[in-house]
Amino acid sequence: MADACPKCGAALDPHQVCAGCGYHAPLTAVQRIEQLADRGSFHEADRHLWSGNPLHFSDGVSSYEKQVAEAQAETHLLDAVVTGHARVLGARVILIVFDFRFLGGSMGSVVGEKVARAFDVARRERVPAVVICSSGGARIQEGMIALFQMAKTSLAAARLREVGVPLLTVLADPTMGGVLASFASLGDVILAEPLARIAFVGPRVHATAIGDSASPGTAEFALQHGLIDAIVARDQLRPVLGYLAGALHAAPLGAHGKRESPEPPRNGKGRRDVWETVELARHAARPSGRALAHAVFSEIFELHGDRQGDDDDSVMAAIGRLGVRSVAIVAQDRHSLTLGRTRASGYRKAQRAYTLAERFRLPLITLVDTPGAATDAEAEAAGITGAIAESLARLARLRTPVVNVVVGEGGSGGALALSVGDRLLMQENAIFSVIGPEAASAILYHDAEHAQELATRLKLTAADLVELRLVDRILPEQPAGHEAPEQMATVLRQALLDEVGRIAGTPIGQLLKRREAKFRHVHELRGRLRLLIRYPPGPPHGARAARA
Repeated sequence: MADACPKCGAALDPHQVCAGCGYHAPLTAVQRIEQLADRGSFHEADRHLWSGNPLHFSDGVSSYEKQVAEAQAETHLLDAVVTGHARVLGARVILIVFDFRFLGGSMGSVVGEKVARAFDVARRERVPAVVICSSGGARIQEGMIALFQMAKTSLAAARLREVGVPLLTVLADPTMGGVLASFASLGDVILAEPLARIAFVGPRVHATAIGDSASPGTAEFALQHGLIDAIVARDQLRPVLGYLAGALHAAPLGAHGKRESPEPPRNGKGRRDVWETVELARHAARPSGRALAHAVFSEIFELHGDRQGDDDDSVMAAIGRLGVRSVAIVAQDRHSLTLGRTRASGYRKAQRAYTLAERFRLPLITLVDTPGAATDAEAEAAGITGAIAESLARLARLRTPVVNVVVGEGGSGGALALSVGDRLLMQENAIFSVIGPEAASAILYHDAEHAQELATRLKLTAADLVELRLVDRILPEQPAGHEAPEQMATVLRQALLDEVGRIAGTPIGQLLKRREAKFRHVHELRGRLRLLIRYPPGPPHGARAARA
């Protein structure tokens, strides 16, 4: 680590903070642990997990395996997060620390699994979880498997809430994308370091999606708009976290449900050209969620507003009937004023429907169709990432049956926020992706010319996602939805009658167990003995803490 500030040239103090301009230089995971944990108290967990290559991904220059190996050699870590037990000013905590040097701190299957396991330990031991975040978001090279780590970690964070275990998150520079829009925004207390970049998307994707070069949000922007609790200088993090961990306490709740029956079998369909599927999913005449809701359900009573001053027309929330059964409905509308880019108020409106479904024991059905959540300055100011994270957590533990259907384009976390439940269905010509192919091209190649090529590599079709065991059922379209919308609605109605009928009588405890098992198994991990590790990890478990 350099001793001089790269911004102004002044000296950096022992916490790697500039004495002149206040710049907070990046820290490794080991340095974070040394600064926060009481001396000798950190004991690392899950040290020997490493990632496979579930998509057989290559950027055309090097394979994902080679990229991981190079990151391991540089950082002496097996992946981008270090977890373990520690004490902070005497308070026992589970410490979870990201290292941005490892592929931008991105969250793939290993990171998601380690975070979820750490939350599980915190829940079992009634010990506060402390997360130091520094991440660019979901790991593109692992595609939808990486995106589903948002659901996995949000579910684990939601379970902390249920038993009263504190979750404290610190947003370091940068904290973006799938990490920010999942567990990082679910903290009971959310802190940030000064000047940290905090935004749903980074500048390249922002420029591609929005068409301007506005810089991403900052910690100061987030505080101004009520999205975080405080900005804390690095030399004060240890005393603040120690105080919070000691002041907050866990109160045990509830009992567990009964053992669950196996998942129903999944089915797959034939393939067509991937880019043709992308174009069909985005077809201007394809019926979107709102139109399908009115065609599928009867006696619809639509809810309006998020009760915080806004009513996003990209989301329809309603009570209606499916056959003779009353249901709660949330449907995204790609033909809205925002062209389907859901805003924070839209997710909050959806959460009103979740509450009614749970309170009155109505099955919840979501129809997903969005190119992605809104990411402009107004959306950031309104708390888009927190709204997505809250939607993920609420759905993960909602005490009523939940069926999700991707009916058109499922764009990243904006779609996943309505896609967590007991059964996930996809129309045959729908797509669901960790990131839009054009945005992926902007990140990996700095242009949009590789979008069609990347669409194939991202494994975003219904058939791909059934093979990856992320989607449960494909709804056939012959012909395509825009050519026969009434037939599309008829097939969807019958599928929903089947799915809701299958799970409606299941005891709630069994539903929640099944839901958790479904998302906890979204990963590909491998284990190795220490002697077989090509690049042995460094000494985070032996790190000695500096006194604050």
